[in-house]
Amino acid sequence: MRIIRTEVYRFSLPFAAPLKVGRVLLQRREGLLISLTDDYNHCSYGEIAPLAGFDSTTLERCLQDIPDLGNFLNNAGLFYDRFEITAPLLGIVDCPVSSWAGHTLFGVESALLGLYLQARGKDSLKDLFRLPNAPMRIPVNALFIPESTEEGLDRQIRDLKNSGATTFKIKIGRLPENEEIRQIRWLVDEMGSGICLRLDGNRNLTPAAYHRYFEALCDLPVEYVEEPLALEELERAGDVPWPLALDESLTRFLDPEEPRLSALDPAVRTVILKPGLLRGLHAMARAVKDAEHTGIRTIFSSAFNSGISLAILGVFSRLVGLPPETVHGLDTLRYLAADILQPSPSIRGGKLEIPDRLLFGGASLNPSCIGERVL
Repeated sequence: MRIIRTEVYRFSLPFAAPLKVGRVLLQRREGLLISLTDDYNHCSYGEIAPLAGFDSTTLERCLQDIPDLGNFLNNAGLFYDRFEITAPLLGIVDCPVSSWAGHTLFGVESALLGLYLQARGKDSLKDLFRLPNAPMRIPVNALFIPESTEEGLDRQIRDLKNSGATTFKIKIGRLPENEEIRQIRWLVDEMGSGICLRLDGNRNLTPAAYHRYFEALCDLPVEYVEEPLALEELERAGDVPWPLALDESLTRFLDPEEPRLSALDPAVRTVILKPGLLRGLHAMARAVKDAEHTGIRTIFSSAFNSGISLAILGVFSRLVGLPPETVHGLDTLRYLAADILQPSPSIRGGKLEIPDRLLFGGASLNPSCIGERVL
């Protein structure tokens, strides 16, 4: 089998409301869509989309890789029998990738994974599905961002109650401490028992402020705190008893091709992996395998990606062997006013539902979100 067609298009997805990421206010989620077609007419997609304000890699840098995609992938052989989840290009294509950006690799490997799933078929992968005739369902946390208005707070809590989620990721360090603490306690009171909290400081807190949050919220069911302190003060995070999770700081501590989680500070108990943080899906799989020997948990998360990446990350979490009850950070489509896919993956009862046609062929694209062809 061979790749007979490689196409790359720009895409642009409007946010439901302007979204501040780091110091950047974003109106739209922009990136590149790669489409691969094999000689059995299987067609699959991947997303190449650094997030402005979060990623150090830019979309312009990824565009530099696009000529190589055409040169190396068009007419490339597909060796599905050599599939290896920790191998570059998942072992099914032979071509040099060392010069490609991590986001480029993620997009290409996502599309190759889609081709592999279609070639194998659902029947041969039935161990990944709990119910053979139901969509894949991936537990997800819901995102809570403390609000500056009571009206916004009421609306957000109402939406979260209706979501069916029991794990909540909460942004902290954006509003005054006392106000955020009040809203977090209100959230917990409204949601009732049996919930779990994941706090995310985005490196916004001082060590003293972090300790004050702990004193005010230590009686609540906090699973971990993600990136509470600035990088130069991160070693002081261990002074607070909450388990520590790392996300964007991982690029400072891990080799993007050969990540060794055993090298992390002992206070780190969870790592959150987003598209492009490491060099593609295969490096994410290597991180998961290494984590199995360290006792560190791995969670996949979206950087406000399209439904294409959410579907890929969902099935990838099963292929790489993460426990099916793991709650991932994939409830981000509600921040977008449109998606590349029609229909998109959906959230029901606190789980991401991925219809078969998004994994095994038959996905439809939203033409209003697709821009110019660049390859």
